[in-house]
Amino acid sequence: MFAKLHSILLAVLLGAALAGTSVSCSGGDGDKEPEVELAMRLITLPLPVDSYKQMLSYSAGEEWTLTSSEDWLLLTKISSIISGDEDAAGSTSISGTGSEAVVVISLANAEENTRTAQITLASGKATKVLEVSQKGTKDANIDTGGSTAIAAGWLELPKTTETDGYDAYTVRFANHRRNYTFYWDYDNLVSQWVAYPLNSSLIGSGAGRSNAWSMCPLLPSDKQQNVSTGYKDGNNGWYARGHQLPSADRQTSFADNAQTFYGVNMTPQNNDFNGALWASLEGKVREWAKKTYTDTLYVVTGCVTTGAQYYVLDASFRRVTVPTGYFKALLMHENSSSSKYTSTEGYAGCAFFFDHEEYSAPGKYNASLDMDMSISISELENILGYELFVNLPAKIGSDKATIVKSTNTAKEAGTL
Repeated sequence: MFAKLHSILLAVLLGAALAGTSVSCSGGDGDKEPEVELAMRLITLPLPVDSYKQMLSYSAGEEWTLTSSEDWLLLTKISSIISGDEDAAGSTSISGTGSEAVVVISLANAEENTRTAQITLASGKATKVLEVSQKGTKDANIDTGGSTAIAAGWLELPKTTETDGYDAYTVRFANHRRNYTFYWDYDNLVSQWVAYPLNSSLIGSGAGRSNAWSMCPLLPSDKQQNVSTGYKDGNNGWYARGHQLPSADRQTSFADNAQTFYGVNMTPQNNDFNGALWASLEGKVREWAKKTYTDTLYVVTGCVTTGAQYYVLDASFRRVTVPTGYFKALLMHENSSSSKYTSTEGYAGCAFFFDHEEYSAPGKYNASLDMDMSISISELENILGYELFVNLPAKIGSDKATIVKSTNTAKEAGTL
């Protein structure tokens, strides 16, 4: 089982202007080769004692080579992981051209003490060395590097537990900020929830729909959905690949939008539900996030697999559970110039829950979204059996957080 929360750099951070030492080489007679700016960075250091994967952020010239000094620290390309070819296991030296996404794989450390290695980036005649350390077994009980999202205080996050068999991972933009966090269910091959912040800046515009269906580089290919060619019929016919974080919510760039097409963000949805009432709700959420009085809308989109009878097959013929229900929980924080929610420190919220089969039936999927369909966050928590927006009480106090959750404040104020 993976660590509970991996806050790992997932975005393709290729070409990011990272601080680093530049190296230039001079030829004879005053001729000077073009300066090559080299830089490398790993988000999680020291590496955890267990086997671990994370993206390497680097900048280099057009042609480059990466070399590891130790055989426990391996390098590979995301393209190899996604395709599942023999290079996916990694090697101590890889070469490439241009902006190719690279993954660093550290094998489990059976030694008691910390061990070290170096990654060397060479491009042209310039080189850059990154010092890497990995914890030993005596540190196994210490937090293994990546900061947890809950500890970071992100307001969109639900409560997680150590015993439910799920793991949470965070997908990041190229600027290192979080895109979304997903809570992965290895048995049903769906995320129980996907949590993310939303506002006009994060939504962006113009990127379009990438349709870059692919696997998330955080998980082994056999532990997630293969959505490259859509779902095959299971025991109840065909279902659409339904986004939890909508593609239209990430229009800032092609790369940012492509992250919404990872299989970890998909669930099998009845197309009459996905393309109608659910799409209507997604549009409303974007509309609310863009309101002038909204600073940030914190969103949890999720599914329920309890009592599920149906499944589909992914492109690799693995069973993917068809959820029995879908929900969205919304926590709005107003901007500093607004004063609509002074009694709750500027926060308001509401939620929605839909039975998947019921709202896929004829007549139901033609219904337009109405605020009468909304419920309080507390009502949704009772349905789900776990706490939403777990960091809100620490932010505004338990009493005010209870008001936000237990009343449909957004509906009553007519703002959402």
